[in-house]
Amino acid sequence: WGSIAFIAVVLILGKMIDRYTVGIVIALVLAISAAQAMAATVMPRISSQRQAQPHDAVRLLSGHTVVFLLCAFLMLVSHGAYYGFFSIHLAQLGHGGSFIGLCWALASTAEVVVMINSPRLFAHFSFKRVLAVSFLAATVRWIILYAAQSAMVILASQLLHAITYGAFHMAGILYMDQLAPASDKTLGQALNNAVTYGLGLTVGFFVSGALYEAGTAPLFLFSAGAALAGGMLFLGFHRFASDKSGTAGG
Repeated sequence: WGSIAFIAVVLILGKMIDRYTVGIVIALVLAISAAQAMAATVMPRISSQRQAQPHDAVRLLSGHTVVFLLCAFLMLVSHGAYYGFFSIHLAQLGHGGSFIGLCWALASTAEVVVMINSPRLFAHFSFKRVLAVSFLAATVRWIILYAAQSAMVILASQLLHAITYGAFHMAGILYMDQLAPASDKTLGQALNNAVTYGLGLTVGFFVSGALYEAGTAPLFLFSAGAALAGGMLFLGFHRFASDKSGTAGG
């Protein structure tokens, strides 16, 4: 539902920016935030039976979990330029608010389609395979945004959001659930979100901001490097672990 609301907002906002000033964005953000605050007051209160302690996270830190979190961190670092500077990049290429809104909406639509069909996806492919393909897709996507100026090419590349966000997000949640002990699955998801969408995106924003003076296009070259590094580490670790397991078994 969040993705559907996002699609509606970016399509409407894109047209409004073309007609009014960007100040309309601030007014809309304030209005939506106020609505969220009011909605939060009527949410049911659910008390936790057990409060997680900081030392509980240590139990999660096996080799596979640490490597996954590091790789996922790099994946979200690579998204920093996209979430922070994609609209600015398109505006500098001469595209208007309506086109920018359409790009964001298409990406979110592709994401929703994958999420709805995720049971079919994971019935045919393992979590690790989907994650590996997601790193590759992200590398290709950021290289396209680095090089492309054509509206159609940029728009088509937004379909890769289905993999780089939709499939990656679902596979990451399910893979972390698989890695975490039964008593710490909720903590595992919290740690995953903190390292990726918290720390990863924050680092991505800061690095992209620092590199912004070189232009917006080079930011996506950095993003491609971060995604590629995450993918190589992920594949390399699991290849090594598989070889080691085979040697031990032999």
